[in-house]
Amino acid sequence: MNDAKLVDLLKHNPSKGLELAVDKYSGLVKTIVVRIIGYDRQEDVEETVSDVFVELWKSIDNFDSEKGQLKNYIISIARFVSLNTYNRKILKHDLIPLEEDEFEFDVDLDNEVSKSINKEIIKVTIKSLPHPDKDIFIRRYYLFESVKEIAQNLNLTPKSVENKLYRGKEKLKAALIENGIII
Repeated sequence: MNDAKLVDLLKHNPSKGLELAVDKYSGLVKTIVVRIIGYDRQEDVEETVSDVFVELWKSIDNFDSEKGQLKNYIISIARFVSLNTYNRKILKHDLIPLEEDEFEFDVDLDNEVSKSINKEIIKVTIKSLPHPDKDIFIRRYYLFESVKEIAQNLNLTPKSVENKLYRGKEKLKAALIENGIII
């Protein structure tokens, strides 16, 4: 089935359209979801994949075949939904009651604190990058877009994107060293 027919089904017969979209694209979506959120909990993966297709159904009116293929639109949705799921997993901190500390947990608290501090330094540094460097960095390292995709989306040359990524990494490295990177 071609994309135009699938889009038409999603708009006019959502249950059939979603069924066919899941059949056609679930493998691709699951691959993206697992790459971003990990495979540690199967139910998280399944829920995120389902959320991607619900979001596809909700936003199908925004799809413009003139701007690209349905596959790329679904990939964008999968990345967006997966990153939201990942951020929710990261932000949800379960506190362990003190009574449970008698169990031997294999957690290196110094290492966890170090990671947290380093992440904050990276976040602040990325936010301080000028436009379009910040967008390029986020698209490459958080949304996992290829250099070619970034160049096309931002109307830049691939070489320009590579140069901006290189300079961005150098700024991150300098910021981590300046702020006392914790290993």
